[in-house]
Amino acid sequence: MNKTDDLAQVASLDETDKRLIQALQINPRARWASLAPIIGVDSVTLARRWERLSDDGLAWVAGHPGSGARGPSAILEIEAEPGATLEIAQTLAADPEAFTIDHTAGGRDLLAIVGAKDLDSLSEYIMGRMRRLSGVRATRTLLLSSPFTDAGQWRLRSLSTDETSAVERTIDAPVSTRGQVDPQLEHALLHTLGQDGRATVTSISRELGVGQRRVREAITTLTAQGRLVVRTEVARAHSGWPVHAWYFLRVPATVAERVGSAMTRLSEVRMAASTIGPYNLVLSVWMRALADVQRLEVAIEEGVPGVSIADRSVVLQSLKKEGRYLGAGGLATDTMVPMLT
Repeated sequence: MNKTDDLAQVASLDETDKRLIQALQINPRARWASLAPIIGVDSVTLARRWERLSDDGLAWVAGHPGSGARGPSAILEIEAEPGATLEIAQTLAADPEAFTIDHTAGGRDLLAIVGAKDLDSLSEYIMGRMRRLSGVRATRTLLLSSPFTDAGQWRLRSLSTDETSAVERTIDAPVSTRGQVDPQLEHALLHTLGQDGRATVTSISRELGVGQRRVREAITTLTAQGRLVVRTEVARAHSGWPVHAWYFLRVPATVAERVGSAMTRLSEVRMAASTIGPYNLVLSVWMRALADVQRLEVAIEEGVPGVSIADRSVVLQSLKKEGRYLGAGGLATDTMVPMLT
């Protein structure tokens, strides 16, 4: 569980913390020496700050299977019998097929993002798992089609444009590679980086008993092939964007792609994806206040002709995010369920 059990003892993020987190959102494995002149804090202090942030669960870096390593995924909406919501959520949280689980207010009690190696396996998981769970009243499945943006591209707003560009220049140039990584090494790297996305090549090499050059080349290859994605996350309640909502839109097929792309330009939108099901566009958004839920809804419907917001849900609590258990206040714990590849 989280190293800091008392939520009241967790310090809030100051502006330097937010600048550091945004820099790591841009380049999660950046060297402290590269970030120090941009953030304006020496590298030793940055390392200490990050140790505090990660120990408290306020922010974390983790590696995940990328789109090149994942099978199909879906949004699973669950309606629960009275009193059964928490038990269902805790049971599903132990499943590697369930990446993210939110407890929501609205037309569904739980919203889970689930995945499997292929459509048959996904169907078997959803139908079979729901049959084995008591307290499930009804489910709906939205197959995720094509993402316009995902949460890994969302940023805090603490760095200037010039500072953002400077951090972007610390990213290694893309490598074109057709090499293959041994499946056992890939699995081991995903496990290690899932626990700590900033684990050094030296420490990984020592842990896995593999040469540093081989580790470095494997990470580069997996990243270039889209099989590994390293992301920086921040505890929502402490981010300055404490309200999380899901919007379910119906958009004319002829303009769906244009509308989806337009949604990515809204600063609140963390995920925009086309879906196959009752709705054909789903948004996950973070906002600064609960009142913004309705304001954003009005802005979307008035600003994009033909768009209809069919439903919406506000997240009451996130229990799991990209495989990691979350505790009180959305703070990251040390418990990680490896995601399926």
